[in-house]
Amino acid sequence: MYIKTAGLTTILLSIAAPWLYGRAILLSHMITNAPHKITPLSTFKAQEHRLTHSIRNCEDGLMDEAMGLAILSCDAGRDSWNTVLGYFNIADVVNGGLYLYDYSNADLSDEEALKRITFSNFPSAETDFHPLGIEYYAPTSTLYVVNHARSGSAVEIFQLSISDGIATHVGTLKHELLPTPNAIVAINEAEIYVSNDHHFRVRFNPVLAKLETYIGIPGGSVVHINLAKNITRTVARVPMANGIKFLNETTLAVSSSSTETVRLYNVTETTRDLVFLKSITVPEGSPDNLSVDGNGKLLIAAHMHVPSMMKISQTRIWCNSPEGQGTDVCKVRAPSWLGEWSEEGGVKTLYRGVDIMTASTVMRDTTRGIALVTGLYDRGVLVFRD
Repeated sequence: MYIKTAGLTTILLSIAAPWLYGRAILLSHMITNAPHKITPLSTFKAQEHRLTHSIRNCEDGLMDEAMGLAILSCDAGRDSWNTVLGYFNIADVVNGGLYLYDYSNADLSDEEALKRITFSNFPSAETDFHPLGIEYYAPTSTLYVVNHARSGSAVEIFQLSISDGIATHVGTLKHELLPTPNAIVAINEAEIYVSNDHHFRVRFNPVLAKLETYIGIPGGSVVHINLAKNITRTVARVPMANGIKFLNETTLAVSSSSTETVRLYNVTETTRDLVFLKSITVPEGSPDNLSVDGNGKLLIAAHMHVPSMMKISQTRIWCNSPEGQGTDVCKVRAPSWLGEWSEEGGVKTLYRGVDIMTASTVMRDTTRGIALVTGLYDRGVLVFRD
């Protein structure tokens, strides 16, 4: 009996070991990555903060290197309305917006370089628009936007005229398999993948949603949507699925924020099923959005210290008021980690510090040697130059 019990215990421990290790690492980062404990590092030659008086709370961004333009997804209303972290001050919510930023011309002023995208045929832009993840499919000029609207999260579809800065609304996607949409990547003109960060929505199930986050339950998901055939189905389960990006035509990368990993999947050609390949450990935090630069390297933005990020999200309304500015609680800085990964070189740290808080996306123009970083709860963008 003792031998059987010992054998069963060994099996159970071997199964649980990876999960226990992951929880231990997450907890250790809550201590070791406190802002006053980290050692700042930057591999870039120069940096500057831009657009600080024009935009804030920019969660996602995309680069078009050919034009030297970036599309930015920003939401000042996140101070009051955050459907991921769970803040719902409905009485005090302003709407978000999308922007075109000409990062390639250093001679332009912030006012000249930034242009807010105008919406056509989209009344919600003025009443209930809170953008998160975005995707632009250039061959058809299609712009996809996750909208964490108060009326319910959805994926909005636009036709974008970059030259005019006008996005014409052509449709809204809502589905029971999209309870918490976060990020989007296009496969072709008719198919997309969408990540859901949770199964339980924090607005309606706050306790279960937090358990899902901190225990690392695989309630998040990746959903394949065929717009032409009107088919929506779950193709992967991922704990707190976040950023999502193609490394190449057959490999999809998905952030798992609560396990501090990026998971790689093989994409089957005909069915678009996802076959797990391996996990990449993010060494210093919880990964948010992903991008891929012109050299094929995967770029990762990560939140190093979750307690600081939570403190900032809880106090933004107060800190952006005249009374709050300068108070001690508003001096909290949430450190950010930026890194790159390739099969040949593995994970490399590009930046660690608090020059930009709560970094959520890093993009790089390899031709011009420029990188842009957005902050979930920061002003403007941080511009790095090689």
